[in-house]
Amino acid sequence: MPKPMVVLNVQQCEPNQCENGICPAALQCRRKALVQEQPFEVPELNSERCLGCAVCVTICERKSLQVYRW
Repeated sequence: MPKPMVVLNVQQCEPNQCENGICPAALQCRRKALVQEQPFEVPELNSERCLGCAVCVTICERKSLQVYRW
């Protein structure tokens, strides 16, 4: 069975549209696969830490995150 993988579209991500510039999807990532160092910065996705649970995908209002099955 293919492993689900989350992909971040950095062109679509606009942290200035998030409340106080803080990415709610990054806050909810329990594995810290999605990390935002500073408010208003685009978060970084560490695919090695990502389990593909897609919690972040459901939270992101900008639809900047998508889940794929490889």
